[in-house]
Amino acid sequence: MELRRNVRACLVWPILLAAACGSSGGQQDGGTGGSSGGATGSGGHGTGGSGATAGIAGVGGTAGAGGALPATGGAGGFSTGGAGNGGSAGGSAGAGLGGGAGGEGGLAGAGTAGSAGGAGAAGVQGTAGGSGPGGIGGAAGTSGLGGAGGHLTVATNKLDLLFMIDNSASMSPLQQKLVDAFPSVLDAFKANPLTGQPADLHVAVVSSSYGGGAWSNVNQCGTGSHPGDDAGIFQQGPGGARSGACTGLNDGETYLMTGDGTTPPNFTGSVGDVFACMALLGDTGCGFESQFESVQTALTRAAMPKGLAPGGDPDNGGFLRPDARLAVVMLTNEDDCSVPPGSLLLDPGVNSVQDSTGLGALQSYRCNEFGHVCANPVGGPKVPPPHTVDLGAMVTLDACQSAEDEGKTDSTLRDPDGNPDPTMGHLVTVASFIGFLKGLKADPRDVFVAALDGPSTPYIVTGGTNPAANNEVDPQIVHSCTRTMGTQTIYADPAVRINQWVSAFGANGFMQSICDDDLHGIFSSLATAIHAN
Repeated sequence: MELRRNVRACLVWPILLAAACGSSGGQQDGGTGGSSGGATGSGGHGTGGSGATAGIAGVGGTAGAGGALPATGGAGGFSTGGAGNGGSAGGSAGAGLGGGAGGEGGLAGAGTAGSAGGAGAAGVQGTAGGSGPGGIGGAAGTSGLGGAGGHLTVATNKLDLLFMIDNSASMSPLQQKLVDAFPSVLDAFKANPLTGQPADLHVAVVSSSYGGGAWSNVNQCGTGSHPGDDAGIFQQGPGGARSGACTGLNDGETYLMTGDGTTPPNFTGSVGDVFACMALLGDTGCGFESQFESVQTALTRAAMPKGLAPGGDPDNGGFLRPDARLAVVMLTNEDDCSVPPGSLLLDPGVNSVQDSTGLGALQSYRCNEFGHVCANPVGGPKVPPPHTVDLGAMVTLDACQSAEDEGKTDSTLRDPDGNPDPTMGHLVTVASFIGFLKGLKADPRDVFVAALDGPSTPYIVTGGTNPAANNEVDPQIVHSCTRTMGTQTIYADPAVRINQWVSAFGANGFMQSICDDDLHGIFSSLATAIHAN
């Protein structure tokens, strides 16, 4: 057995948030507290206070005086932020509302927190509004979020679109299905119907292959080389990064750029044909798919400048733009099995349910057993999926979800040096991946996600013989969807973790069964949401 000594974790987690978030208008201070001594303030138009009731501040006039008794102060008036680029100052177009702090009526009221600034209809960033002087003794309000510097309102024609395409066994017909739909699917993104602006797209592809954790010799998941470990590097068709398979891309280009109408595209031919070449990765990759980890590493690299200089990345660099929205689309027929660096979970030396480590057979079910918790029996407490199942039995599990560090552990497992698994068998949490993506933009409303995968239900475990383990009976997941496509049968297993990830994005998240005949629906919904947001 060979242990993998991998330093990629140093790239993924600490770098990106600082690199990606620093460039697009983060928080601004709210207004300062009301100054003491003024009976009336100029921060807003309001009604006078009577008795112990503080004056209520509005916009444009004077604040009413606070009451004589100690009371909660009236809210300070919000002043209009300065104009963003292209907008008019102080009006409805282009003005962001900054977070103003409330001055206090009364004698000892605490300052009111500044509210988050609203996005202007035009303009990139409004400046924070000031607060009006309050009544006697008003304390400073807390900071509010900046105005239009957070949520993008001008560059709605810019979209960075990353496709995570599963390249494990059985995925070739599903890749072809996406490619067949893509030319017309892309029509939805070509122009914003609200602004008439042509789309300025960056389109990239990353595979699901990311090696086997600490192990360098997991079947089909060999470390540091294609096809078992693509390390989150953008792919241009079969053969690995920079294979030269897609001649439609200009020399040296690693992802599609359509241009903005004034700059030319970086490819020749139609965008559909070039994307088709990029997306057909084949199906010889790692069978323990690491969708989350591949995307996280890919976008970490993508936040860097393009090039070989220190701090740059020659493959993914320059893909992420601070003034563009981001969409991540996953095409896969199995759930995520991202293991942290150093994980021993995929130990290739264990391949039996009888093994004392409790890992079970070296099959995808290991990821289910350690990555999910479900109600078993239906309506019962959440527990890991069963370790053993009788031949031909059908065990239906209910309300399955990501274990999130609360599921089964491999506490007795040791590496060849006698060290325990530092991750205890836990997968990368869904919550950490959600936080990573939302942190790429100053406003999470500028991040969109979509998954073409297996429905989370039904979730059924059956027992089947395993030829690779002397035909012992091992638990297996029953496909949650199947469909005949020509002479082939396509299928997918319950993508519990991936669907949980999509659901966390609310109206910015979209799911569709990969077994559906027509894939246009999810892309139409995604494009509509991006244009409207």
